[in-house]
Amino acid sequence: MILKTFVCLLMGTAAHAAIVRPLDEMKVIEVSISQQGLTRIKVENDRILHVFGIAGEYVLETDTDQGQVFIRPLTLDGSHRISLTLTTEAGRTQDLRLIPSHQAPEALILKNDTEIKQELERDSLNEEKRTHAPLFREEVENLICACQDGRIPMGYTEVPLNLNTLQEPYLLIRDIQGQKLRGLTYRVQNNTKETQVLSEEEFARRSFSEGGTLKSKEIVALLISQKTLKPGEGTDVYVAARAN
Repeated sequence: MILKTFVCLLMGTAAHAAIVRPLDEMKVIEVSISQQGLTRIKVENDRILHVFGIAGEYVLETDTDQGQVFIRPLTLDGSHRISLTLTTEAGRTQDLRLIPSHQAPEALILKNDTEIKQELERDSLNEEKRTHAPLFREEVENLICACQDGRIPMGYTEVPLNLNTLQEPYLLIRDIQGQKLRGLTYRVQNNTKETQVLSEEEFARRSFSEGGTLKSKEIVALLISQKTLKPGEGTDVYVAARAN
């Protein structure tokens, strides 16, 4: 089911989910990786032969048996991007831009775009009976990233907020809408005297059961920037949902 696939992919949970991106030699794939742990990079149905980058920015370990590599940043500066170029046995070349951040290590799996679309379309056909237009992993990821950066992607417009949103469990501060998806940014503030731990399940449950903007069947993915909030701290939650 598309909902479960995207939530597993995008949300920073303790489960070690993989980040799946389509191979595209014409563009740079940008991905956040763990600052401390090893990030595994694999090309599906292929083997990585060479990795080119700037020496001193990262530590690289290779698995020649499986044709995959493991990378760890040497800098803890989250503003620094690591640029890599991979070449494979099948003759593919892929440029990567890796962004060190505070997150658990996740594998980066690079796949042929056709295979990804076939997988998602198959899931959509089997579990949703094509009652909705098919969604692809990359477009949801791009929308979540745009919400994080405060950008409006091509094909989206920012819509005025309804005053009724002030009465919802969480404060909606931004809503951008396209033909298939909408991106919502919520602000969560800890106004108590105790530390709060946020979870995707609790956020979704409260949003949907207490008269929020969305219905449960509309949500596609959500990402909580910071799950542990000390008294007085706040964080943003980014939600990708089906457009009305």
